Amino acid sequence: MRIAIVESTHWHVPLYLDALEAPGLRVVGVTDSAQKTGAALAKRLGCEAYRDLDGLLDAQTVDFAFVFGRHIDMPKLAGKLIARGIAFAIEKPCGVRAIDVDRLVASAEAKKLYVAVPLIFRLSDTLDIVGHTNTRPDFASFRFMAGPPSRYEAAGTPWMLRRELAGGGPLINLGVHFIDLFSVLAQDDIESVSAVSSSEINGHSIEDVISVRMVTKQNRICTIECGYIFPSDKTIQREFAFSIRSPDAYYTSADDQILVRSKSVDGPIETRRLPARLETDVYYPAFVRRVLEEVRAGSAPVAGLRDVSRALRVVEAAYLSASRQGMPVQLSTLP
Repeated sequence: MRIAIVESTHWHVPLYLDALEAPGLRVVGVTDSAQKTGAALAKRLGCEAYRDLDGLLDAQTVDFAFVFGRHIDMPKLAGKLIARGIAFAIEKPCGVRAIDVDRLVASAEAKKLYVAVPLIFRLSDTLDIVGHTNTRPDFASFRFMAGPPSRYEAAGTPWMLRRELAGGGPLINLGVHFIDLFSVLAQDDIESVSAVSSSEINGHSIEDVISVRMVTKQNRICTIECGYIFPSDKTIQREFAFSIRSPDAYYTSADDQILVRSKSVDGPIETRRLPARLETDVYYPAFVRRVLEEVRAGSAPVAGLRDVSRALRVVEAAYLSASRQGMPVQLSTLP
């Protein structure tokens, strides 16, 4: 299978590489418009580095592409692949606005083209444990505090700190995962969103930290707090915690496990400690293997563009609410 890596200067690219070096796969080209990591990566993979996607596609036959890049550029990159009928996986958020992604949905579905997005909690132990019953959560709370913005400058991606290029800060980058996870678990449309945020800590145009409340049509409630404020180092990169309540159990994250409190068969409350990999980076190789299996089999992606569009509408509503001092925004009122 002939693979292209599009825009290699992205902090997630290293998470894909072990899986892409598996037998039966051949990376035939790497693009890097920033000209920072492409040459070294191409040398490692034994292929050519290209300045842009058109150059790669004109020179190579490509069966599948993994697309990264700046958020503002993602719709254009995806559009080029769709126009050529090449199946691909693209990092979230696939654009800076839901309307960007909606256009990709229309063009990809018109060609019945496979497009996957790494909404990584769909492959997680968390979903396996919390989503194993027929009951749906009526409350969930997620807290994800990542390291400071300087890590993006160190990674060679300073564009992540500019709202006009990234679309926003931690909510559009990190929060989309939890919006999607709650949507999958609740199976209920999000109706109202309110949020407050601050950009005063680090002084960039993106938010440093944001707190979001989502309410569904059936009055299920989810809160998300995320930010770029954790004092990270090589030993601890982030703070991540959650609690989820459903009619049959209460789930709480802990160190490499999820605590499940529920009534036992004979009535008393019991606590089970279930092993769980809560470090999300470990799921990206599984994502690579999953999507390549799906595209070979002609099956639907584990997560796709429509799922990202749904999450981005919540992101847009949250940013609008934050600009209005936390006033709730009805998703039905968004264009």
